[in-house]
Amino acid sequence: MLIKIKNLKLKTIIGVHEWEEKIDREIIINAEIETDKTDAINSDRLSDTIDYDVIITDIKNLVENNRFNLIEKLAGEIMKKIMKNRNIKRCRLEVDKVGVVDCVESFSITIEQNGY
Repeated sequence: MLIKIKNLKLKTIIGVHEWEEKIDREIIINAEIETDKTDAINSDRLSDTIDYDVIITDIKNLVENNRFNLIEKLAGEIMKKIMKNRNIKRCRLEVDKVGVVDCVESFSITIEQNGY
């Protein structure tokens, strides 16, 4: 089963330039989370699947309560949070930093990790 988090919009301080330390930058997070835990299809119980609310809350707390120099580091820390769940088989994560350069909507990094 594939669980997707689409366009999670958060704000954080991210960047290596001095002026970036003074502004909250919007980031957009997309994740594809693969699991073999599919009992919820028949049981309709939260305990039989991955609770995406827990994952989103963990990501939100990480992003909004920390400062990062690089989007690569931010993506790596988000991935660590997601992969703490032992029921996740694989995760593909994309993190966009919005408004980085004039004429560019966003700059993004994509990483993927296998679990179990």
